[in-house]
Amino acid sequence: MPSLGSHLASAYGLADRLGHPYIDADRGSYYLGSTAPDIRVLLRVDRRLTHFFELDEFEEQDSVARMFEEHPDLRDLAGLNESTRAFVAGYVTHLLMDEHYIQSVYRRFFGERSPLGGDLRANVLDRALQYEMNRRELEDDAALAEIRTAIDATEAAIAVGFIEERLWPEWRDFTRGITYQRPDWERFPRVMQIHLRRGGFSDEEIEEVAQNPGGLIQESLSHVTEDEVSRYLEEATELAAERLREYLPEL
Repeated sequence: MPSLGSHLASAYGLADRLGHPYIDADRGSYYLGSTAPDIRVLLRVDRRLTHFFELDEFEEQDSVARMFEEHPDLRDLAGLNESTRAFVAGYVTHLLMDEHYIQSVYRRFFGERSPLGGDLRANVLDRALQYEMNRRELEDDAALAEIRTAIDATEAAIAVGFIEERLWPEWRDFTRGITYQRPDWERFPRVMQIHLRRGGFSDEEIEEVAQNPGGLIQESLSHVTEDEVSRYLEEATELAAERLREYLPEL
């Protein structure tokens, strides 16, 4: 699935594109929403409880609809405070970006029903692709500065039933830190090392990746072409924009 930096970049672009006052009223909470499904690492709960998606089910799923089915109070915009409305909008972007990645990229090119068969090396290639997408999407210094400013400004008065409110200060600091963690070729081998070892790479192969990090990414892009990456981003962005228009009131 896309890295959190990619989620922030996508959320930033969607907010500028839609220009909706419910998002603009608290951009900081909106950006926290765009990363919050991964707060499960602090909650120590199953991914399904924050992503509303079953990885073991291969038919198409609608994670946004499932979230609203399980938490119908989030549909009632009039009953939500300013921060929570913006937060839920950001959360929707994350769910759609992940859902479409799983269904149109991971399962097609890296999963157990793909030509690569979903083995450990396939998962390494998937991680390499995610890293490269994240690297490209965190190149806009001005956008990152705006995201940081918004996160600093929010009081994050977020109230959703499935995430404990006590976690927001820690998650705000964590999300803000992402804007400083610029992926580059130097960091790539360190970030990937645990995945390489799990994938059965020998010490010599890991050293080769360290010497030529672009090689692994190019191997990944030989399976998922640049055109496929662009198609995924365009489709996922359109899906997220459509669902946000359905959720938010018309201007």
